[in-house]
Amino acid sequence: MRTSPNYYTIGIFVSTGIILLFGALIILGAGALWRTSVTIETYVDESIQGIDVGSQVKMRGVQIGNVQQISFVNIRYPQATTAEKRYVLLEISLSLNAFGDMTPDEFETFLAREVLSGLRIRMMPMGITGSAYIEMDYLDPLRHPSLPVDWTPENPYVPSAPGTFARLEETFESLGNTMAKLQGIDLRKTLDHVDQLIVDLNSAVKSFDLQGLTHQTSLFLEELRQSNQQISKLLGPDQATMDQNINIYTMLYNTNAAIKEIRQGISSFTNHEKGDPFDHLAETIANFRAASEDLPATMESIRGAAGSLQQSSTGINRLTRRTYSLMGTQNEKIESIMRDMEITSRNLMELTTDAKRYPSYILFGDKPKDGELK
Repeated sequence: MRTSPNYYTIGIFVSTGIILLFGALIILGAGALWRTSVTIETYVDESIQGIDVGSQVKMRGVQIGNVQQISFVNIRYPQATTAEKRYVLLEISLSLNAFGDMTPDEFETFLAREVLSGLRIRMMPMGITGSAYIEMDYLDPLRHPSLPVDWTPENPYVPSAPGTFARLEETFESLGNTMAKLQGIDLRKTLDHVDQLIVDLNSAVKSFDLQGLTHQTSLFLEELRQSNQQISKLLGPDQATMDQNINIYTMLYNTNAAIKEIRQGISSFTNHEKGDPFDHLAETIANFRAASEDLPATMESIRGAAGSLQQSSTGINRLTRRTYSLMGTQNEKIESIMRDMEITSRNLMELTTDAKRYPSYILFGDKPKDGELK
């Protein structure tokens, strides 16, 4: 016996299923309806194998968006040059909610600032399946500059950096070039040269007279120490050295005083006043001049002696300056010179005293006898 279908029940069932389906779609897609997103773009100068539309975009491991479109640069920007046409254009949709409460304009300003700080986009492998995802991270902007472009991007632009596969490819290529260069080098000849260099160095080290050099260095240091001690004795602050320097300065002062007195005595012979005791000496000289033919030559000798005394004074002054310069280096010679100067000073003092007491002594060379003195 056949029963008629209950269309009412079937209708309620179908209606309920449709309502549940729409409810699920609304619930599952509600986030996408109220979610704000922004589109950015980048250009990649390498293969993007493993990246498809919908691939994840992460920033330091946190998902922030998806790949929205993949194409070549010349499709969007026909003015691109031949080299730029090889770039791959990636359009990426980013969720603003992942960056906080920002408007699209604020996010664009933020993105430009982060790009200057080194924000770059690169591909990263995902396991061993061959798939990949887009990673946004901060790199050195000097090592990873932006690709050169001749157009103004329609969307906010983030430069790209070589991905892991590209870096591995560059590494293997560099190793291959290095191996090719090594193959062109005669390694056996190079090793022979290195061997010979080691042998020569070993021979040089063995023949080096280290003990002799050490001995010579010790002798030099000993001589240097002795010289330093002598200089310290001469210039040191000890009382003996100070007394010795004072004696030297005293002798030099006495020498200068003696020379000054000699000059005064010579000046007295030429600039004496009338009635001076030297008048008698002048009369005596006149009498002898008339009686002796050799007396003019004798007077000329006296004038020469006066000039010689002045030259001697200049020489003593020069000797004094040299003595000051030699004091620091020639201690023993200085002492000998000072003794000679002291003797010379005493002789000059005696000569000056005799010239004052016995003027005729300068002319005739003999002192008057004791019985002749009145």
